[in-house]
Amino acid sequence: MTKHFSIAALAGTILAAASSPAWADKANPVIGVTAYDMSSFISFGKLGVEAVAKADHAKVLWNSAHMDVNNQISQIQQFTNQKVDAIVIAAVNSATLGPQVAAAKAAGIPVVITNLTVSPATQADAVSYVGPDDVAAGRNEAEHLISAIGGKGGVVVLQGPLGQSGEIDRTKGIRQALAKHPDVKLLAIQPANWKRTEAYSVAQDFLSRYGSKIDGVISENDDMAIGTIQALREKGLAGKIPVVGVDGIKDGMRAVRNGNEIETDLQDGPLELGMATQVAVDAAQGKPVPKEALFIMPEITKSNVAHYYQQMFVAPQKFIDDLPALVNKNLASGQYAEQ
Repeated sequence: MTKHFSIAALAGTILAAASSPAWADKANPVIGVTAYDMSSFISFGKLGVEAVAKADHAKVLWNSAHMDVNNQISQIQQFTNQKVDAIVIAAVNSATLGPQVAAAKAAGIPVVITNLTVSPATQADAVSYVGPDDVAAGRNEAEHLISAIGGKGGVVVLQGPLGQSGEIDRTKGIRQALAKHPDVKLLAIQPANWKRTEAYSVAQDFLSRYGSKIDGVISENDDMAIGTIQALREKGLAGKIPVVGVDGIKDGMRAVRNGNEIETDLQDGPLELGMATQVAVDAAQGKPVPKEALFIMPEITKSNVAHYYQQMFVAPQKFIDDLPALVNKNLASGQYAEQ
């Protein structure tokens, strides 16, 4: 039986095709990524995003919000209007973005939250969270420092940006550890916003105000630990006052290796952000994805730093080349941080 199509119907079909985005082919999905800033962690993690996207024949639209929540809101709205296939968000602030994530969901665009958590209501509209157990990381680094100072003395804490989940959860873990040790006095706690330069200034202020009362420094990331170590070095105190951090970036591991930083918890940026990208691709293609892929960070000290440093920074290209296979293996096993 011959089918007859009206000119109007045919025109409507052509118009619909023309108005659809060029990337509507889910075999070659387009993933919009918005990250809070280009910190050392995010910059290194971007390599994992690119490696996984290449293996998946996906296109990545990358944006940094430069720690401005309004920038991030605009970026998510733009991705939604462009009808990308999925969106990955490392949030500037944990309490915002609810309306934007809800709008993306309403448009049929899966959202993956990574690196930093958002509010429960916002997370409910996302298909997955891929990121660290930051409470455990804060608790681990604090406990390591407390052990190093013999369970007594004065400590100072450098926080991430107030209101960001990494800061909230790592501070929570640090306070949990301190609560178990009444002989350890918290002298001061202040944000340095994940940045070395700000941490350098905050640490200088701490040293000026508290001097010899400081027995240890808890930094909520390695960049701030490095800034602190520089301030300590100028006073001849680097390696004498123990410093701990989180993330396991290159300079952080070097500081662990030379004894200026006694411990860090490895949050593998390429692995974590690469996995978030794979989950976004899978969600866009209608495949099952974990509602939560929680990373338990390996603890890095002088005794094991050589292994991780070799893997990630001496032969990084091999690690990046092997990353897509590792990501899929970990997603299948549920051992998300395995490396």
